[in-house]
Amino acid sequence: MSHRSLLLGTAAALALFAGPALAEGPTIKIGLAASLTGDFAPYSEAEGARCMADQLNKAAGPDDPKIEILIEDSRSDAQLSVSLGQKFLDEKAQVIAGVPFPDALIPMSQMAASYGATVYSAPNTQVEMHEVGLDNFIAGAVPDPMNAAAGAEAVFAAGGRNAVILTSEDGASWSAKTPEWFGEALEKQGGKVVGKLAYSFGTTDWSPQIAEIKAIAEKPDVVYVCGPVPDVGILVRQLRSNGFDGIVAGCDGFDDPSLEETVGNPAYLDKVIFATHGVMGDGGRIDQFIAACKAAGYKVNGIFDALGADMVQVVYDAAKASGSDDPVKLREAIRASDGSKTVMSDNLSFKEKGAYPVKTIPVIGFKDGKRVVIVDAVPAFVPYLQ
Repeated sequence: MSHRSLLLGTAAALALFAGPALAEGPTIKIGLAASLTGDFAPYSEAEGARCMADQLNKAAGPDDPKIEILIEDSRSDAQLSVSLGQKFLDEKAQVIAGVPFPDALIPMSQMAASYGATVYSAPNTQVEMHEVGLDNFIAGAVPDPMNAAAGAEAVFAAGGRNAVILTSEDGASWSAKTPEWFGEALEKQGGKVVGKLAYSFGTTDWSPQIAEIKAIAEKPDVVYVCGPVPDVGILVRQLRSNGFDGIVAGCDGFDDPSLEETVGNPAYLDKVIFATHGVMGDGGRIDQFIAACKAAGYKVNGIFDALGADMVQVVYDAAKASGSDDPVKLREAIRASDGSKTVMSDNLSFKEKGAYPVKTIPVIGFKDGKRVVIVDAVPAFVPYLQ
């Protein structure tokens, strides 16, 4: 046998031994212009997204999708979010997200449309995002009217009847309209809005609003606000210090682990009620995920990291179902799916609404300074969306 024949025979044997080349799954890039610093840093989903991507990539087979998370600090600034979104699109990200408010997400969605890319905001709740006809936008959370309605049902069941609502234009409809939807849902059950006051994000002295609350003729037994920590925690503390012993109610902005520290006195947490995205503290999947991420070195904070994890799981499942890294096919697969089993849900599905999920809304209260679940259900009456 010639030397050349020997080489050819050896090569053929090696090729036969190696078998066919292994298939390689799609790589999906998710670009997050995340609020690593600034006013909305407590509500960043970035660490949860990173942790889930790491878990999925480590468990993936050779032909499964791979998730690459691109993260830049938006500094909680809408315009910077838009600029970073463009950077991610230039890096061929199929999915991007920014500050979870319309002034960032609407221009990002319009910009991403020409790339076929999806803007998937894990914590976004504003109705504006579903009113402007954006085909490439997906929110990981239910809209604010549903959150407000769930809170109103729990407050009414706890005996709250006369409410003062505090509104701010700083967080778009999240802080401006959610309190009004709460009031509408409360009145539907037989309660009443007896006052409406304004405030701005960053308020540390609530004495003007508290003085007005005290002056209302129909004594309020509920104060409702949808805003960020530490603002809302300071409000609770100052209301209690000034003798208000009624219900202080709010939205998902209360769901920050630093709320209790900001309020200070555990007794002040009595009759604090807020609606949020998922249940923590019961040892379930969310707690287990957060614990595993912390053990792996991720600086996860709470429920918003779980929302980020769910986003990654949904995108991963869609990539696996479509077998493609094409951004349009990826979005179509998300909306065609019957649902994903995620950190927060047994079946998170966008099939019904397209742009947001339909799911139960937990309402949290406090007992002896510890968080407890009051109810976890879909509210019967939802204002604005009905």
